[in-house]
Amino acid sequence: LASTAGALACAASPSLDLLALARALNGATTAALIPLSLAWIGDAVSMEHRQATLARFMSGQILGLVSGQAIGGLFAEHLGWRWGFVFLAGLYLVVGLLLLASLRGHAASPAAAPARGRYRLVLGQAHGRFVLAMIFVEAIATFGVMTFIPAYLHQRFGISLFHAGLVVAAVGLGGLGYTLFARRWVQALGQPRLARTGGLLLGLAFLILAFAADWGWGVLACALLGLGFYQLHNTLQTLASQMAPAARGTALSLFAFCFFLGQAGGAAVGALVVDRAGADWLFLAAALVLPLAGAVLARDIKLRRRALKTAEAR
Repeated sequence: LASTAGALACAASPSLDLLALARALNGATTAALIPLSLAWIGDAVSMEHRQATLARFMSGQILGLVSGQAIGGLFAEHLGWRWGFVFLAGLYLVVGLLLLASLRGHAASPAAAPARGRYRLVLGQAHGRFVLAMIFVEAIATFGVMTFIPAYLHQRFGISLFHAGLVVAAVGLGGLGYTLFARRWVQALGQPRLARTGGLLLGLAFLILAFAADWGWGVLACALLGLGFYQLHNTLQTLASQMAPAARGTALSLFAFCFFLGQAGGAAVGALVVDRAGADWLFLAAALVLPLAGAVLARDIKLRRRALKTAEAR
């Protein structure tokens, strides 16, 4: 419900500075929704089934990504950007009222431990810091870079912003290709190979974008981008859900914070690269970083499993 007010503030902003402020406040309220949902799944679903369940949960995010790119292009092209925020406010209001209705009659949650202790529990361990660093890197190199794809397609190939938004919507289709069959993906590949394959697919997707001869290649690249991203991201989500079981909500809030911070930082740094060198160089940088990130994550998972087996043997 607070996000409803934030979206309306964005729509009514009389200047770019006030729009940025309203957008930041809107992000602060909206950002609470996903980590709380992830923490609930972590508490309610066993580790054996958690990765597949988290993948199904991500289907909702994917539908938002698919529709958001296309609808955003439609508003920008025909109705004006303010109406895009009015549309968002309507969605927030409906969801907020539905959540109020579903929570009515539920018992209050027990009081949590002091915040300082919960943060220390997450950040005081090397594995927790590693997972948070990995999600930060992933966000910079994927969502931070993905921001520039519609404008790149529009400028390079002369297609409309709405058309470019539809091309980028293929990211969601690739993501659905993973989430709909997540259980089979997890069983066939396992976490290490999922991470490595996800990084390689992301690298290939950005290479295709950088050297594409026409906009049609963008559809293939965005589909691969979605498939690779959700393989890598789902693996990181599952690891994050087990970073600190006694402070799961705090752990996943930090996870989301690092993701959003990386997304914002990636867009800011990416804008500098695009201005000075062009979007194709930004895509090439992402194509180098993401396969490396997937390989590093896969190696860490293997080492941790080996150490756990050694400890159990003793």
